[in-house]
Amino acid sequence: MLAIAAKDILTWSRTPSAIAVSLLPPIAFLLIIVIVAGATGRNPVAVVAEDNGPQAQRLMSILEDSDAFRVQPATSEEASGLLDTLQVAAVITIPASFDDDYRMHRPDPVNIRINNLNLDFTNDLRRSLPAAITRFYASQPDNPIMIGVAETDLRPHDVGLVQFELVPILVLLLTLMGVVNGGLATAREFEDLTIKALLLSPISRGTLIAGKILACWVTTMLVAAVILILSAIAGFLRPAGWYWLPALAATGLIALAAAGLGAALGGALRRFSAVSASGINVAIYLFFLSGGIGVAAFLPGWIQTIAHFTPTFYGVDALEAAIFYQSTDNLARDLAVLLLTAAGGLILGIMSLRRRLADV
Repeated sequence: MLAIAAKDILTWSRTPSAIAVSLLPPIAFLLIIVIVAGATGRNPVAVVAEDNGPQAQRLMSILEDSDAFRVQPATSEEASGLLDTLQVAAVITIPASFDDDYRMHRPDPVNIRINNLNLDFTNDLRRSLPAAITRFYASQPDNPIMIGVAETDLRPHDVGLVQFELVPILVLLLTLMGVVNGGLATAREFEDLTIKALLLSPISRGTLIAGKILACWVTTMLVAAVILILSAIAGFLRPAGWYWLPALAATGLIALAAAGLGAALGGALRRFSAVSASGINVAIYLFFLSGGIGVAAFLPGWIQTIAHFTPTFYGVDALEAAIFYQSTDNLARDLAVLLLTAAGGLILGIMSLRRRLADV
Protein backbone atom coordinates (compact mmCIF):
# COMPACT_ATOMS: atom_id res chain seq x y z
CA MET A 1 0.00 0.00 0.00
CA LEU A 2 2.76 2.43 0.92
CA ALA A 3 4.67 1.56 -2.25
CA ILE A 4 1.62 2.31 -4.40
CA ALA A 5 1.01 5.56 -2.52
CA ALA A 6 4.65 6.62 -2.89
CA LYS A 7 4.55 5.83 -6.60
CA ASP A 8 1.42 7.96 -7.13
CA ILE A 9 2.86 10.87 -5.15
CA LEU A 10 6.09 10.75 -7.14
CA THR A 11 4.16 10.56 -10.42
CA TRP A 12 2.06 13.58 -9.44
CA SER A 13 5.14 15.63 -8.57
CA ARG A 14 6.58 14.87 -12.02
CA THR A 15 3.39 15.69 -13.96
CA PRO A 16 3.12 19.46 -14.57
CA SER A 17 -0.34 19.13 -16.12
CA ALA A 18 -1.74 17.49 -12.99
CA ILE A 19 -0.18 20.16 -10.77
CA ALA A 20 -1.53 22.93 -13.01
CA VAL A 21 -5.06 21.51 -13.03
CA SER A 22 -5.02 21.44 -9.22
CA LEU A 23 -3.43 24.81 -8.48
CA LEU A 24 -4.37 27.20 -11.28
CA PRO A 25 -8.13 27.56 -10.55
CA PRO A 26 -7.60 28.52 -6.86
CA ILE A 27 -4.82 30.93 -7.84
CA ALA A 28 -7.04 32.47 -10.53
CA PHE A 29 -9.92 32.97 -8.06
CA LEU A 30 -7.53 34.46 -5.51
CA LEU A 31 -6.28 37.00 -8.05
CA ILE A 32 -9.88 37.87 -8.96
CA ILE A 33 -10.76 38.41 -5.29
CA VAL A 34 -7.70 40.61 -4.75
CA ILE A 35 -8.59 42.76 -7.77
CA VAL A 36 -12.27 43.00 -6.79
CA ALA A 37 -11.38 43.90 -3.20
CA GLY A 38 -9.10 46.66 -4.42
CA ALA A 39 -11.86 48.04 -6.63
CA THR A 40 -14.76 47.86 -4.15
CA GLY A 41 -13.28 48.10 -0.65
CA ARG A 42 -12.73 51.87 -0.55
CA ASN A 43 -14.25 54.08 -3.23
CA PRO A 44 -11.88 56.60 -4.87
CA VAL A 45 -13.19 60.16 -4.43
CA ALA A 46 -11.85 63.62 -5.15
CA VAL A 47 -12.31 66.14 -2.34
CA VAL A 48 -12.41 69.83 -3.16
CA ALA A 49 -11.78 71.79 0.06
CA GLU A 50 -12.67 75.40 -0.74
CA ASP A 51 -12.41 76.35 2.94
CA ASN A 52 -9.14 76.05 4.88
CA GLY A 53 -10.68 76.69 8.29
CA PRO A 54 -10.27 74.30 11.24
CA GLN A 55 -13.73 72.75 10.89
CA ALA A 56 -13.28 72.13 7.17
CA GLN A 57 -9.88 70.58 7.83
CA ARG A 58 -11.39 68.39 10.55
CA LEU A 59 -14.02 67.07 8.13
CA MET A 60 -11.29 66.53 5.52
CA SER A 61 -9.31 64.47 8.04
CA ILE A 62 -12.37 62.35 8.86
CA LEU A 63 -12.93 61.64 5.17
CA GLU A 64 -9.28 60.63 4.73
CA ASP A 65 -9.42 58.29 7.74
CA SER A 66 -12.71 56.69 6.65
CA ASP A 67 -12.72 53.04 5.60
CA ALA A 68 -15.14 53.97 2.83
CA PHE A 69 -13.03 56.41 0.81
CA ARG A 70 -9.69 56.72 -0.93
CA VAL A 71 -9.37 60.49 -0.87
CA GLN A 72 -7.56 62.48 -3.53
CA PRO A 73 -7.41 66.25 -2.80
CA ALA A 74 -8.04 68.29 -5.93
CA THR A 75 -9.12 71.65 -7.26
CA SER A 76 -12.58 72.00 -8.76
CA GLU A 77 -11.26 71.71 -12.33
CA GLU A 78 -9.03 68.73 -11.51
CA ALA A 79 -11.90 66.97 -9.74
CA SER A 80 -14.19 67.39 -12.76
CA GLY A 81 -11.54 65.89 -15.00
CA LEU A 82 -11.01 62.96 -12.67
CA LEU A 83 -14.75 62.27 -12.54
CA ASP A 84 -15.19 62.56 -16.31
CA THR A 85 -12.32 60.11 -16.97
CA LEU A 86 -13.59 57.56 -14.38
CA GLN A 87 -10.57 57.98 -12.13
CA VAL A 88 -12.84 58.72 -9.17
CA ALA A 89 -16.39 57.65 -8.35
CA ALA A 90 -17.48 60.98 -6.88
CA VAL A 91 -16.46 64.54 -6.11
CA ILE A 92 -17.05 65.85 -2.58
CA THR A 93 -16.98 69.64 -2.23
CA ILE A 94 -16.53 71.41 1.12
CA PRO A 95 -17.82 74.95 0.39
CA ALA A 96 -15.85 78.14 1.04
CA SER A 97 -18.35 79.25 3.70
CA PHE A 98 -18.18 75.99 5.66
CA ASP A 99 -16.53 77.34 8.84
CA ASP A 100 -18.56 80.55 8.89
CA ASP A 101 -21.86 78.70 8.39
CA TYR A 102 -20.93 76.18 11.04
CA ARG A 103 -20.05 78.91 13.55
CA MET A 104 -23.26 80.84 12.86
CA HIS A 105 -25.43 77.68 13.02
CA ARG A 106 -26.61 78.15 9.46
CA PRO A 107 -27.32 75.30 6.99
CA ASP A 108 -23.91 74.00 5.99
CA PRO A 109 -24.25 71.70 2.99
CA VAL A 110 -21.44 69.47 1.76
CA ASN A 111 -21.99 68.66 -1.89
CA ILE A 112 -21.31 65.32 -3.54
CA ARG A 113 -21.39 64.68 -7.27
CA ILE A 114 -21.70 60.95 -7.92
CA ASN A 115 -21.01 58.95 -11.04
CA ASN A 116 -23.90 56.53 -10.59
CA LEU A 117 -22.60 54.02 -13.12
CA ASN A 118 -23.94 51.16 -10.98
CA LEU A 119 -26.04 50.75 -7.86
CA ASP A 120 -23.26 49.22 -5.75
CA PHE A 121 -20.97 52.25 -6.03
CA THR A 122 -23.87 54.69 -5.72
CA ASN A 123 -25.31 53.18 -2.54
CA ASP A 124 -21.87 52.96 -0.90
CA LEU A 125 -21.28 56.66 -1.53
CA ARG A 126 -24.77 57.69 -0.45
CA ARG A 127 -24.33 55.90 2.87
CA SER A 128 -20.70 56.74 3.54
CA LEU A 129 -20.74 60.53 3.27
CA PRO A 130 -23.63 61.04 5.77
CA ALA A 131 -21.85 58.61 8.11
CA ALA A 132 -18.65 60.69 7.90
CA ILE A 133 -20.57 63.91 8.54
CA THR A 134 -22.33 62.35 11.52
CA ARG A 135 -18.91 61.37 12.86
CA PHE A 136 -17.74 64.95 12.32
CA TYR A 137 -20.57 66.39 14.39
CA ALA A 138 -20.27 63.71 17.07
CA SER A 139 -16.71 64.88 17.74
CA GLN A 140 -17.84 68.46 18.45
CA PRO A 141 -18.42 69.71 22.03
CA ASP A 142 -21.65 71.49 20.99
CA ASN A 143 -23.00 68.73 18.78
CA PRO A 144 -26.33 69.89 17.30
CA ILE A 145 -27.26 66.34 16.28
CA MET A 146 -29.06 64.75 19.18
CA ILE A 147 -28.91 61.24 17.74
CA GLY A 148 -25.98 58.90 18.38
CA VAL A 149 -25.17 55.44 17.07
CA ALA A 150 -24.32 52.65 19.52
CA GLU A 151 -22.62 49.77 17.68
CA THR A 152 -22.30 46.29 19.15
CA ASP A 153 -20.36 43.82 17.00
CA LEU A 154 -21.30 40.16 16.90
CA ARG A 155 -17.70 39.13 16.20
CA PRO A 156 -14.63 40.11 18.25
CA HIS A 157 -12.85 41.69 15.28
CA ASP A 158 -13.31 42.62 11.64
CA VAL A 159 -12.08 40.35 8.84
CA GLY A 160 -10.94 41.83 5.53
CA LEU A 161 -12.58 40.75 2.29
CA VAL A 162 -9.48 39.05 0.87
CA GLN A 163 -8.77 37.31 4.18
CA PHE A 164 -12.40 36.19 4.42
CA GLU A 165 -12.33 34.71 0.90
CA LEU A 166 -9.16 32.72 1.60
CA VAL A 167 -11.14 30.03 3.44
CA PRO A 168 -13.46 29.16 0.51
CA ILE A 169 -10.41 29.22 -1.78
CA LEU A 170 -8.61 26.82 0.58
CA VAL A 171 -11.64 24.50 0.46
CA LEU A 172 -11.64 24.80 -3.34
CA LEU A 173 -7.98 23.77 -3.37
CA LEU A 174 -8.67 20.78 -1.12
CA THR A 175 -11.59 19.70 -3.29
CA LEU A 176 -9.68 20.12 -6.52
CA MET A 177 -6.59 18.34 -5.23
CA GLY A 178 -8.66 15.41 -3.98
CA VAL A 179 -11.14 15.04 -6.82
CA VAL A 180 -8.84 15.81 -9.72
CA ASN A 181 -5.63 14.15 -8.52
CA GLY A 182 -7.44 11.12 -7.13
CA GLY A 183 -9.29 10.78 -10.41
CA LEU A 184 -6.20 11.33 -12.56
CA ALA A 185 -4.10 8.84 -10.60
CA THR A 186 -6.79 6.22 -11.14
CA ALA A 187 -7.66 7.11 -14.73
CA ARG A 188 -3.98 7.06 -15.71
CA GLU A 189 -3.71 3.39 -14.70
CA PHE A 190 -6.61 2.46 -16.99
CA GLU A 191 -5.55 4.74 -19.84
CA ASP A 192 -1.95 3.46 -19.85
CA LEU A 193 -3.09 -0.13 -19.10
CA THR A 194 -0.70 -0.27 -16.12
CA ILE A 195 -3.67 -1.38 -14.05
CA LYS A 196 -3.17 -4.90 -15.43
CA ALA A 197 0.39 -5.01 -14.11
CA LEU A 198 -0.81 -3.89 -10.69
CA LEU A 199 -3.50 -6.58 -10.65
CA LEU A 200 -0.89 -9.23 -11.48
CA SER A 201 1.19 -8.24 -8.45
CA PRO A 202 0.84 -10.33 -5.27
CA ILE A 203 -1.38 -7.85 -3.43
CA SER A 204 -5.10 -7.71 -2.78
CA ARG A 205 -7.41 -5.30 -4.58
CA GLY A 206 -8.20 -3.69 -1.25
CA THR A 207 -4.53 -2.87 -0.76
CA LEU A 208 -4.37 -1.40 -4.27
CA ILE A 209 -7.42 0.79 -3.66
CA ALA A 210 -6.17 1.91 -0.25
CA GLY A 211 -2.81 2.90 -1.73
CA LYS A 212 -4.46 5.02 -4.43
CA ILE A 213 -6.70 6.87 -1.97
CA LEU A 214 -3.90 7.29 0.57
CA ALA A 215 -1.62 8.86 -2.05
CA CYS A 216 -4.26 11.41 -3.00
CA TRP A 217 -5.04 12.27 0.63
CA VAL A 218 -1.36 12.69 1.57
CA THR A 219 -0.66 14.87 -1.48
CA THR A 220 -3.65 17.07 -0.72
CA MET A 221 -2.70 17.43 2.95
CA LEU A 222 0.92 18.28 2.10
CA VAL A 223 -0.16 21.13 -0.18
CA ALA A 224 -2.72 22.27 2.42
CA ALA A 225 -0.05 22.20 5.14
CA VAL A 226 2.25 24.44 3.10
CA ILE A 227 -0.58 26.93 2.51
CA LEU A 228 -1.70 26.92 6.15
CA ILE A 229 1.85 27.44 7.42
CA LEU A 230 2.53 30.32 5.01
CA SER A 231 -0.87 31.88 5.79
CA ALA A 232 -0.25 31.57 9.53
CA ILE A 233 3.18 33.22 9.20
CA ALA A 234 1.62 36.04 7.17
CA GLY A 235 -1.21 36.37 9.71
CA PHE A 236 -4.04 35.66 7.25
CA LEU A 237 -5.20 32.25 8.52
CA ARG A 238 -4.10 31.75 12.09
CA PRO A 239 -6.36 29.78 14.49
CA ALA A 240 -5.74 30.63 18.15
CA GLY A 241 -5.03 28.06 20.83
CA TRP A 242 -6.75 24.72 20.53
CA TYR A 243 -8.78 25.88 17.51
CA TRP A 244 -5.94 24.50 15.39
CA LEU A 245 -7.42 21.06 16.12
CA PRO A 246 -10.89 21.59 14.57
CA ALA A 247 -9.26 23.48 11.69
CA LEU A 248 -6.95 20.54 10.94
CA ALA A 249 -9.79 18.05 11.44
CA ALA A 250 -12.01 19.88 8.96
CA THR A 251 -9.13 20.13 6.48
CA GLY A 252 -8.35 16.42 6.75
CA LEU A 253 -11.98 15.34 6.38
CA ILE A 254 -12.55 17.53 3.32
CA ALA A 255 -9.39 16.12 1.73
CA LEU A 256 -10.43 12.54 2.55
CA ALA A 257 -13.92 12.97 1.11
CA ALA A 258 -12.47 14.54 -2.04
CA ALA A 259 -9.92 11.72 -2.41
CA GLY A 260 -12.68 9.11 -2.25
CA LEU A 261 -14.80 11.03 -4.76
CA GLY A 262 -11.78 11.40 -7.04
CA ALA A 263 -11.11 7.66 -6.97
CA ALA A 264 -14.76 7.03 -7.85
CA LEU A 265 -14.58 9.55 -10.71
CA GLY A 266 -11.38 8.05 -12.07
CA GLY A 267 -12.79 4.53 -11.93
CA ALA A 268 -15.99 5.63 -13.68
CA LEU A 269 -14.47 7.75 -16.47
CA ARG A 270 -11.00 6.15 -16.90
CA ARG A 271 -9.78 9.00 -19.13
CA PHE A 272 -7.36 11.79 -18.15
CA SER A 273 -9.17 14.57 -20.03
CA ALA A 274 -12.65 13.51 -18.90
CA VAL A 275 -11.59 13.37 -15.25
CA SER A 276 -9.92 16.81 -15.45
CA ALA A 277 -12.96 18.50 -16.99
CA SER A 278 -15.47 16.83 -14.67
CA GLY A 279 -13.38 17.32 -11.54
CA ILE A 280 -12.84 21.03 -12.17
CA ASN A 281 -16.54 21.63 -12.83
CA VAL A 282 -17.62 19.75 -9.69
CA ALA A 283 -15.09 21.61 -7.51
CA ILE A 284 -16.04 25.05 -8.86
CA TYR A 285 -19.77 24.48 -8.39
CA LEU A 286 -19.11 23.37 -4.81
CA PHE A 287 -16.94 26.47 -4.36
CA PHE A 288 -19.75 28.84 -5.34
CA LEU A 289 -22.39 27.02 -3.29
CA SER A 290 -20.20 27.09 -0.18
CA GLY A 291 -19.90 30.88 -0.28
CA GLY A 292 -16.92 31.28 -2.56
CA ILE A 293 -17.91 34.70 -3.89
CA GLY A 294 -20.44 35.96 -1.34
CA VAL A 295 -21.69 34.95 2.09
CA ALA A 296 -23.92 31.91 1.57
CA ALA A 297 -26.44 33.15 4.17
CA PHE A 298 -27.14 36.25 2.04
CA LEU A 299 -27.78 34.37 -1.21
CA PRO A 300 -31.34 33.81 -2.54
CA GLY A 301 -33.39 31.33 -0.51
CA TRP A 302 -33.42 28.56 -3.10
CA ILE A 303 -29.62 28.70 -3.44
CA GLN A 304 -29.28 28.55 0.36
CA THR A 305 -31.40 25.41 0.37
CA ILE A 306 -29.12 23.77 -2.19
CA ALA A 307 -26.03 24.98 -0.32
CA HIS A 308 -27.13 23.22 2.87
CA PHE A 309 -26.92 19.93 0.98
CA THR A 310 -23.35 20.75 -0.09
CA PRO A 311 -20.61 19.29 2.16
CA THR A 312 -18.16 22.09 1.39
CA PHE A 313 -20.65 24.56 2.90
CA TYR A 314 -20.05 22.94 6.29
CA GLY A 315 -16.31 22.80 5.68
CA VAL A 316 -16.16 26.55 5.06
CA ASP A 317 -18.35 27.21 8.11
CA ALA A 318 -16.13 25.10 10.38
CA LEU A 319 -12.89 26.67 9.14
CA GLU A 320 -14.22 30.23 9.42
CA ALA A 321 -15.40 29.58 13.00
CA ALA A 322 -12.03 28.10 14.00
CA ILE A 323 -9.72 30.46 12.14
CA PHE A 324 -11.44 33.85 12.32
CA TYR A 325 -13.86 33.82 15.24
CA GLN A 326 -12.58 31.17 17.69
CA SER A 327 -16.16 29.95 18.01
CA THR A 328 -17.68 26.52 18.63
CA ASP A 329 -21.07 27.49 17.17
CA ASN A 330 -22.22 24.67 14.88
CA LEU A 331 -18.75 23.11 15.10
CA ALA A 332 -20.07 19.69 16.15
CA ARG A 333 -22.65 19.77 13.36
CA ASP A 334 -20.08 20.81 10.74
CA LEU A 335 -17.53 18.15 11.72
CA ALA A 336 -20.26 15.47 11.87
CA VAL A 337 -21.38 16.32 8.33
CA LEU A 338 -17.78 16.28 7.11
CA LEU A 339 -17.15 12.92 8.82
CA LEU A 340 -20.22 11.39 7.17
CA THR A 341 -19.18 12.91 3.84
CA ALA A 342 -15.67 11.47 4.15
CA ALA A 343 -17.12 8.03 4.94
CA GLY A 344 -19.52 8.30 2.01
CA GLY A 345 -16.75 9.43 -0.34
CA LEU A 346 -14.53 6.53 0.69
CA ILE A 347 -17.34 4.01 0.25
CA LEU A 348 -18.18 5.44 -3.17
CA GLY A 349 -14.54 5.36 -4.27
CA ILE A 350 -13.96 1.81 -3.03
CA MET A 351 -17.13 0.48 -4.68
CA SER A 352 -16.38 2.20 -7.99
CA LEU A 353 -12.80 0.92 -8.14
CA ARG A 354 -13.77 -2.61 -7.10
CA ARG A 355 -16.34 -2.74 -9.89
CA ARG A 356 -13.88 -1.50 -12.48
CA LEU A 357 -11.08 -3.77 -11.32
CA ALA A 358 -13.40 -6.74 -11.61
CA ASP A 359 -13.99 -5.84 -15.26
CA VAL A 360 -10.29 -5.72 -16.17
